[in-house]
Amino acid sequence: MPKPHDPMKGVFHLGQDLSLADIWTGLHSDAHLWQRAALAPDTARQRAGIADNTRALLVPLTDCPAPRWQAFIEAQGVTQLGAIALSWCDGADLQTVADAFLRDVEDPAAIDERAVRLLNPAILPDNRSLMALAEAVKYDIKSLVIATLGDPAPIVMDASPVWLSDLPSMLGAVLLKRYDPAVSRLEPEILETWRTAA
Repeated sequence: MPKPHDPMKGVFHLGQDLSLADIWTGLHSDAHLWQRAALAPDTARQRAGIADNTRALLVPLTDCPAPRWQAFIEAQGVTQLGAIALSWCDGADLQTVADAFLRDVEDPAAIDERAVRLLNPAILPDNRSLMALAEAVKYDIKSLVIATLGDPAPIVMDASPVWLSDLPSMLGAVLLKRYDPAVSRLEPEILETWRTAA
């Protein structure tokens, strides 16, 4: 009897025999489960399990060339989760991830903060000084938004008041989330401008 044909022959696999489609579907399924877990009596336990599963899906992407995953998510339709997963791929850079993540985001409230927390920390500049971050990303606003949100630590607001006042509203709203008056003191007018944007 002839050997059955393997219908999956030729598929690019990662980790425990995961295809890119498996990873994409798993990540988005986990996102739905995470939301539903908010209504469960054991939210923390459920979310801990979901977080473990999500990480198990992301880590194998370190063996996936970034252009391959990027082409895949472009074909699927770029979601914020799909863009963040790109940060785990071999050869990924922060600007490409940020461009994909913020492609259809016009309102800071539309940013999926759980997705941002899944960003590969290895892709982030190792600094929480605002000016150092800005220089590290060559003053690219989208990259600065992701670099700000990708680490929960407060930002040291060491830029001039004029520079801070002239920031795009999206960045101002995001910086407000990482503002800690114990770390930096800002003029009330700047904070009010950022709050309006948020």
